[in-house]
Amino acid sequence: MSLRLILQRGLQYLSPQFNYFSQRLLAQLDSKKRIWIVQVDEGGLKNQSFIVDEDNFQQPMEWMLNKHYSVTDLENVANMKRAEVVSVKLTNAKHSLIRAK
Repeated sequence: MSLRLILQRGLQYLSPQFNYFSQRLLAQLDSKKRIWIVQVDEGGLKNQSFIVDEDNFQQPMEWMLNKHYSVTDLENVANMKRAEVVSVKLTNAKHSLIRAK
C-alpha cells in the first residue's frame, strides 16, 4: 500500500492531529517534482517529444528557461494543473506541454 493511500485513508478515520500531519505531508509529496510531456513542432517532419522531469535540473523549470520561454509563458507553465495543456510559440517552434505530475 502506498504512503499516499495510507495518508488519504487516515484522513477519514484517525485523529485531528494525524489529519493535519497527513494533509501537510500530502502537500509535500505533490510539490516535490513536476513532470511535463513536451511536443516540439518545428514544422514539416521535425516533430519531437520529450519527458521533462524537474528533478533532473538544478532549478525549477530550467528546461523552459534554456529554451527561452517568455516570462508570461513561464508563469503559465508554473501554474499548470495536472493534465492541463499549454502551448508556447517560439520563433522557430511550437511547444505543447502537458503536465503529467
